[in-house]
Amino acid sequence: LFQNILDMARIDAGAIATEDRWAHPPEIIAAARDQVEHALHPHALEVQVDPDVPVRLDPRLTATALAHLLENAAQYAPSSVVITVRASVTEEGLVMSVRDHGPGIAPADLPHLFERFYRGAAAKSRASGTGMGLWIARELLAAEHGQLWAENCQGGGAQFTIAVPAPVKATAPLTSA
Repeated sequence: LFQNILDMARIDAGAIATEDRWAHPPEIIAAARDQVEHALHPHALEVQVDPDVPVRLDPRLTATALAHLLENAAQYAPSSVVITVRASVTEEGLVMSVRDHGPGIAPADLPHLFERFYRGAAAKSRASGTGMGLWIARELLAAEHGQLWAENCQGGGAQFTIAVPAPVKATAPLTSA
């Protein structure tokens, strides 16, 4: 909670500075997982990276945004359900998604998910959660000119996707988004 409040204050003050460096997607995913290991404990985390090519971005901001998505998935997916993280590098940069197999997102909540302090109808019945995480994730990614969106998945659950434009070290053939 304290870290979220600090992040919100930095965002509001326009004090989010990026520190770009070359990073591999698995490194970013591991850093995010480490930040929310406590929340992920009852879940298996499946990670798929294709291809593992370095991108130049701020891995700290990207990992923190991803950590918020992982924590969110862990809160809404039933215990012991697999949470899937997929990462791909395209000519445009890094795309990562977090898929859970929880109840999905109520259609009325979808347009408001990334608003500050917004908690959907299902979240209001839960004791935990402040409505800050998804807003913070979106704002951190915006500092990198990235995007974040959510959608319901066929068969249940939700998927949150991050796209961060970034230079790519072309060490393997890439696909376009």
